[in-house]
Amino acid sequence: MNLIKLSSLVLAGLFLFGSAYGIQDKEPPKPAETPKEKSGEDKPAQKPADSVAELGKPAPDFTLTDMHGKTVKLADTKGKIVVLEWFQPSCPYCVAGYEPKGNCLTTGEKLAKEGVVWLLINSNHAGHPDSKVEANIEFFKSRKLDKYSVLMDTDGKIGRAYGAKTTPHCFVIDEKGNLVYRGAIDNAPRGKPAEGEQLINYVEAAVAEIKAKKPVSRPDTKAYG
Repeated sequence: MNLIKLSSLVLAGLFLFGSAYGIQDKEPPKPAETPKEKSGEDKPAQKPADSVAELGKPAPDFTLTDMHGKTVKLADTKGKIVVLEWFQPSCPYCVAGYEPKGNCLTTGEKLAKEGVVWLLINSNHAGHPDSKVEANIEFFKSRKLDKYSVLMDTDGKIGRAYGAKTTPHCFVIDEKGNLVYRGAIDNAPRGKPAEGEQLINYVEAAVAEIKAKKPVSRPDTKAYG
């Protein structure tokens, strides 16, 4: 083997040895870092769920405009017993309730004479035919009940605040502003109670107990409508 060949082999060996050493000498690649969870300050704030009125606690305050354009504030009824009735002009239960001997009409008239404030609220969304002011005015005008009015809650905010689910759905607020009853107006969704049952007007009973300085014995019933 001549010197040129020997030199070539030596240089080739050194190159391979150096390459192998160099690979072994390198540090292994670091694993990718797991993103750290953001602290409470960095996290976007979560939107709180809508709170619903609770029995025995202050009733949610509100300011609404009625079907005649008048502004009505719950705060203005302070010191009085208030009944809120959720209403819808096309609801068959509301239609029946405002017939001459209907439960909504007779109960509202009776309690109004006792100084109770009765407010009707319509929470149909703005696109619903029943949310139209004209539909609500015509409902009472056709029945010659011109003194009645309806508070318009077309964004549904007050309906959600109280948890109103049906029409009619009634809520009773005592003189201190606390919600003390919610549910049906009575136990006769079709005009009379079930066979064998006695008629119970839950709203009247709640008001009577408030006036007698007694706790409402049946504060929560299932609303129908």
